[in-house]
Order: sequence, then structure tokens, then C-alpha cells
Amino acid sequence: MTSDDKAPIAMSIDQIKAEAADVAGQMKGAGAGPLPRDLRERFIHVRTALLQRGIHDPVLIRFDSATVPQASAIEVAEQLSAVAASL
Repeated sequence: MTSDDKAPIAMSIDQIKAEAADVAGQMKGAGAGPLPRDLRERFIHVRTALLQRGIHDPVLIRFDSATVPQASAIEVAEQLSAVAASL
């Protein structure tokens, strides 16, 4: 979430876990094509919240990287599920 939404930027671990699990499930359901814009933005918010907590996962970073081969949405969804389960 951004300050433009008038919502707190920081998320609790429980909020991150729930949002990550939900986003991962929706990403898996979206298939191999491009993600809808709102789902892409939700993923980026979750990834940002994880990074703010010091949780850095190279697969999640490769989702939209310009310097290394990008991970597919399915790969990212699988890894996001694993990260959510470990929180």
C-alpha cells in the first residue's frame, strides 16, 4: 500500500502472510500469460513489504528484473507460496 491510498505502508507479518498466500493463489490461477495490472501491483506491494522486513528472495526479484532472466509468473507464485508458508 502506498501513502497515496491513505493506508499504512508497513504491514504486519500476519498481513504479509495472508496477502502473499492470496496473491500467489491468484497468480497460479492467472496462467502463463501476462498478469492483470491489479494483480501485478498487489504482488509488487507484497514483495516490497517482504523486502522492508529484510526478506529477500531472488526468484521474487526476478519477476520484473531487467538485468537477469525473468522468472515466470508461475515460478514466482510457487516461490511466494513457499515464502508465505515460512512466515
